[in-house]
Amino acid sequence: MSATFDATEFRRTLGHLPTGVTVITTTGEDGRPVGMACNSFVSVSLQPPLVMFCAGNTSSTLVDLRRSGTFCVNILGEDQGPLCKQFSMKDVDRFASVSWTASPAGPQLTDALAWVSCSIETEQAAGDHVILIAAVTGLRVNPDEPDPLVFHRGRLGSFTETGEKPLGPGGVLPRQGNRIVALAPAAAHRLVG
Repeated sequence: MSATFDATEFRRTLGHLPTGVTVITTTGEDGRPVGMACNSFVSVSLQPPLVMFCAGNTSSTLVDLRRSGTFCVNILGEDQGPLCKQFSMKDVDRFASVSWTASPAGPQLTDALAWVSCSIETEQAAGDHVILIAAVTGLRVNPDEPDPLVFHRGRLGSFTETGEKPLGPGGVLPRQGNRIVALAPAAAHRLVG
């Protein structure tokens, strides 16, 4: 079955689904920090704790991820849009002027919303990307609990709660779900994986 739409329409349509924004980091072969912006990060399983994200087949960071076998997911806060943009650029030193601390899984970016340490379990080819599934080996949340950075329709913004009750027992969604609102205008750009 062939698609009746092009890549631009595909990206535009799926852009209506808001996503969180992360920077995936690891350590390069020469000990240098490497990383990439990523909005495809999701939870896969609670038992055992597994997560996944997608990286482009041509991503230079993918080479280092495969070599190291570990990575740190830096979940970005609402004021870290410039950091996201820096890590989505090609052929630049993405860590220039970036504050971070070393960890066994990969660099932890200062002031992120949360950090998830991971060990790669498997990968699966998927079109022009690779799906990486990883075991979670450590977790840490920023005690200041900043609001998350959100990517929606090619823009970065923030999340505002609607006042709805949180999810019920077992993660059941409420009948009238929360909405992403107050997406601050920002220059449209594509996150690089």
